[in-house]
Amino acid sequence: MKIHKMTASFGRLQNETLELDDGFNIVYAPNESGKSTWCGFIRAMLYGIESSAREKAGVKPDKVRFAPWSGAPMVGSMDIEHEGAEITLIRKGRESAPMRDFSAVLTGTTTPVRSIDSNAVGETLLGVSRDVFERSAYIGQGKVAVGGSPELEKRISSIVQTGDENSSASEAEERIKAAIRRRRYNKSGRILEIERELEEIRGELSESVREALKGDELKRAKATALERRDALLIKVADSRKTTRHETLEKLTSSRNCVKELENSYNEHYEKLLASEKKLDVGFFGRQDPEECKSRFDADADKLHQIEINAEKGGSAALNYALLAVLLLAAVAFELLADFNLMPLTGLAVYIPRIVAGVLAIIQFIRVIVLRKKRKTFLVQKNEILSQFGGTTEDAIRTLLASHENDFAEFTSVEAGKNEASERLEEARLTQSELEAAVLKDLDFVDNDSEAAQYKKLLDDAEMALRNIREQSASWEGRQSALKDPEELKSRLTALTAEQEKLTAELDALNLALDTLRDAGEEISHRITPQLSARTAELFSKLTASRYDAVLLDKELKAAARPEGDSIPRDFTFLSAGTIDQLYLAVRLAITELALPKEKSCPIILDDALLNFDDERCERALALLKELALHRQVILFTCHRREAELVKTVSYVRVTEI
Repeated sequence: MKIHKMTASFGRLQNETLELDDGFNIVYAPNESGKSTWCGFIRAMLYGIESSAREKAGVKPDKVRFAPWSGAPMVGSMDIEHEGAEITLIRKGRESAPMRDFSAVLTGTTTPVRSIDSNAVGETLLGVSRDVFERSAYIGQGKVAVGGSPELEKRISSIVQTGDENSSASEAEERIKAAIRRRRYNKSGRILEIERELEEIRGELSESVREALKGDELKRAKATALERRDALLIKVADSRKTTRHETLEKLTSSRNCVKELENSYNEHYEKLLASEKKLDVGFFGRQDPEECKSRFDADADKLHQIEINAEKGGSAALNYALLAVLLLAAVAFELLADFNLMPLTGLAVYIPRIVAGVLAIIQFIRVIVLRKKRKTFLVQKNEILSQFGGTTEDAIRTLLASHENDFAEFTSVEAGKNEASERLEEARLTQSELEAAVLKDLDFVDNDSEAAQYKKLLDDAEMALRNIREQSASWEGRQSALKDPEELKSRLTALTAEQEKLTAELDALNLALDTLRDAGEEISHRITPQLSARTAELFSKLTASRYDAVLLDKELKAAARPEGDSIPRDFTFLSAGTIDQLYLAVRLAITELALPKEKSCPIILDDALLNFDDERCERALALLKELALHRQVILFTCHRREAELVKTVSYVRVTEI
C-alpha cells in the first residue's frame, strides 16, 4: 500500500492537504506545526479512533488529543494505491464517535470498494493488526523502543513455523492460564465456586436435618404448652368465681353495718338539731351555764356593793325629813327674828338663822348627792339585770337553772351524735379499706391471691405458648426458604462429578502449561536468532560497524556487542542516540521479517532521528532510502538537517509544511 494524498480536519489541521511520492518522503515542519498530527491521522484513517478510550497516566486519548481546534467534527480522506487500484478512503463521524463512519471508493468515482472491511481497514490494507503496526512500521515520536505482544509474536513466529499467524506461544500460554484461572485462581475459579457451593449445599442439608428435628421439638412443646394453658384457664376461672363470691359477701355485710350506723347518726343529728334550736331560742343561747352563772354571781356581788354604797347616806325619807326640819328651823328663826321674839340682840340675832340656812343648804346638797347615787345604782342594776334577761335576781337565777338543764341535754345529745359520727366514720373507713382490698382481690394480676397467682402462671403459659408459636412461624418461614433435600442431594452429586472432572482438567492444563512453556522456549530459541541477525546487520549499518551483534529476548529487550568485545552490553548502558538507533534497527527488522511483503506496509517515522548525530543520521537516511525501494517511507522531522543530507540524492521527495 502507498499513500499519495491526505486531506484532514484533525487536531490543529484545518482542512489541510499533504501529497506524497511512492518512495522516500521527508516532511519538514517546525515544532507544533502538525507533524505528529499527520502521523496520528494516518493511524486513525487505517484503524479508526477508540471512542471508549480514557486518559491514562496523564496521556489523553486520541479522541481528545486530536479533536479539531475549530470545534468541527473530525473528518478526512486519504488517496492510496492498493493492489494496483487507486482508492480513496473517507472517514467522518460525530463528537461521541469520531471517525466512526468509513467508506472506500475508487478515486475520482463514487464506486464503492467492497473488498475493504470497514471494521478492519488496517488489517485489510496492511495485513497486520493495530498492535503489530504500532510496534513495527509506525514509529511515533519518542517511541522508537518496542516491546513484545502476542500479536507481534504471531507475526514473528511465522518466520520459523509453517506460516500460521493465528497462534503464538504466549497467546497459547495465556489461553491455558485463562483456562486454569477459570478453574482455580487464588480465591476465584469454578473449582473454588464448586467447593463453596458444595460446602453451602452440605450446610443446607445439615440445616434441613436440624430444622426437621427442631420442627418435631416445637410440635411437642406446643402440645405441652396448650395442655398447661387450658388447665390454668380452668383454675383461673374457678378461683376468680370463688373470690368474687367471698368479696360480695364482705361488701354486703359492710354496707349493711354502714347503713345502720347512718340511721343511728341521723337520729342523734335530729335530736341535736332540736336541742340546738331550744338553746338558740333561750336568752343564753349556747353559752356555758357555769360561765354564765359565774359571770352573774360576779355582777350580783358588784350590784350588792353598789347598793350598800348607795344606802350609806341613810334612807331617802330620813334625809328628806331632815332637810324639811332644817328648812322649817331656818324659817322659824327668821320669823322669830322678825317678831323680835328672839332673846338675842345685835348680830347674835342672825347666828341661828345663818346656821339653820347653812345646814339646810348642806342637807339639800346631800339629798341631791344621795339621789344621784341612788339613780346611778338603779341604772347599773338595770344594766346588769338586762344582761341576763331578767328584772330580778331570782328571775335570772331561774333562767340560769333552766339554761343549765337545756345545755346539759344539748351536751349529752351532742356527745351521742359525735359518738355515732365516729362509729360511722370508722365503719365507712373500714368499708373503704374493704373496697380497696376487694379491688385488690379482684385485680387478679398484682396481688398475692390465689387467683392472681394462677393468673401469673397463666400469663407465663400464654407467653411460653406465644414464643413457641413465633418459633413455629419462624421455623415454617425457614422451611419455605429451604431447598428440597432431594434436589440438594441431586445437585451435590452433579457438583461432585463436575469437581472431579474440573480437577482432572486442571491437572491436565497444568501439565500442558509446563509443556507449552518448554515448547515456547524452544520456539523462542528458533525465532530470536533470525530477528537478532537482521537487527545486527541493520544496526551495524547505522553505526558504521561499531557493533557486530545484537541479542534479543522474548520481550524484544536488546543488548548490543561492540566489535571485538566478547560480552554484549545491555541497552540501558548505551547512549540515548545509540538506543534509538538500536531499536530503529529492531523495528526495521521486524517490519521486514514479520509484516506481509505483498502488502508493502509503509514505514511512518515521527522525528525518529532526533537523537542521531549527523554521521549516523546520514547512515539512517541511506538505509531508509534503500528500504524505500521496496516500500513507501515517510519521515516527519523538525530539523532541516535531513533535507540537507539528501538534497543530492535522487528519488527522495522533501516537503515543507
